[in-house]
Amino acid sequence: MWFHSPNFLVFFVLLLIPFYLFKNKRIALLAAADVLFYAASGFGMLLLFLLMSVVNYAIIRAMKYEKWRWMFWLGIGINVFNLAFFKYSVFLLNSLEAATGFDIGFKETLAAQIVLPVGISFYTFEFISYLIDVRRGITEPTRSFLSYWVYVSLFPHLIAGPIMRGDELFPQLDALKDKNIRWPEVKYGLYIFAIGLIKKIAFADQLAPIANSLFAEAETLTPVQSWIAAYAFCFQIYFDFSAYSDMAIGLGYILGIKLVQNFDSPYISSNPSEFWRRWHITLSRWIRDYIYIGLGGNRRGPVRTQFNLLAAMLISGLWHGAMWTFVLWGGIHGMLLILHKWSLALNRWSWIARLRKSVPYRIAAVAVFFHVITWTWVFFRAQSLEEAFGLSRKMLHADWLSLLRAPEMIWVAALFVLHLFEYVIRRYEAQSSKIWHFVPFPVRSCAYVAIALVLTYLVKGATYEFIYFQF
Repeated sequence: MWFHSPNFLVFFVLLLIPFYLFKNKRIALLAAADVLFYAASGFGMLLLFLLMSVVNYAIIRAMKYEKWRWMFWLGIGINVFNLAFFKYSVFLLNSLEAATGFDIGFKETLAAQIVLPVGISFYTFEFISYLIDVRRGITEPTRSFLSYWVYVSLFPHLIAGPIMRGDELFPQLDALKDKNIRWPEVKYGLYIFAIGLIKKIAFADQLAPIANSLFAEAETLTPVQSWIAAYAFCFQIYFDFSAYSDMAIGLGYILGIKLVQNFDSPYISSNPSEFWRRWHITLSRWIRDYIYIGLGGNRRGPVRTQFNLLAAMLISGLWHGAMWTFVLWGGIHGMLLILHKWSLALNRWSWIARLRKSVPYRIAAVAVFFHVITWTWVFFRAQSLEEAFGLSRKMLHADWLSLLRAPEMIWVAALFVLHLFEYVIRRYEAQSSKIWHFVPFPVRSCAYVAIALVLTYLVKGATYEFIYFQF
């Protein structure tokens, strides 16, 4: 169910009535709602998800006994195998066939039979993180399977995150039976949900046909058109994915649960390290805490640190999809992070350190890095390495004066200004709210009605599935 569909609205309202009336039944109600929500994706997928939840819960309970601590590795292996089988089997067979030249006969049959379970990448990461946190002693294993099921399947963030940790969600679930959900929380949740809804319907879904049509003709695009295609997808994926995260966080507030922020205006980043602190924040910290640090982090010298960075980002790329374009996308970001680390050595000269803190440098760095990020999205969106390299060559040889004169640059600039505006509004929410409430109530009411009418009109057109549903 899509968050902006009538079916979901009915589902959510029917949940809220008993959820608010019967506080001591909230976990049971959420557990049942999660089952119903995920069942909409397919009964077979639900059975697999429930089975994996039972297996992981049993392993976690067994790990508290010293003689069963080894089951941690069994749990890691089962989760990795489950994800690899459904997501990477055909990719691995294709790669093996290409490397050896041997024709694997059953590959087509396997590809036809495997259906990628919805949200498998996200719930697998939650399974693994909880296993690791229990092993590290960061969190105590829950005694309630019902609570564990709600932790891994909580429907607002189930399909595309944010990726939650056990120590972030379990205390909130334990407190739900006594929590009084107040109107300011609900009102704020509705506000955040509305922002996500606007991003999805008014921006992401309007950019989708532009990006799709341009990438569909990748071979014939001019250098300027190649940049326009990259810009369109750059903003589409941001509005689409951050819309889902905002809507999930908004739903969480309405349910009395605070989900972790997942985006913080990433396109105003001036370097790759800052970008990954702002883009898909919960995935970035997952990769950092469970892969990068697990490999040794920066504790084993500069060469090993760079290897760990590159390995972590390659895994991040592969997590996004079973294609070499995703692996290369992750590798490019890994190299960007390494180059940025090398560049920090220049700060030994005080004048360079001062320059980097200046406003003009910040503006120039953001402008340059935004275009670097825009280019990297080509590898994320392209259907093949050949297509990605072809577009990259065209973009490299583009005439910048012709690009700046292109009529499409008006909406590109407008979208970036809107991105800056979102940053200011979200950074100074309290002050923004006060300013908005200085506006006379009739004017504010007219604005709300106008937004509702525009969204109603737009939702009648073509709608698109959230991009991250495929991961």
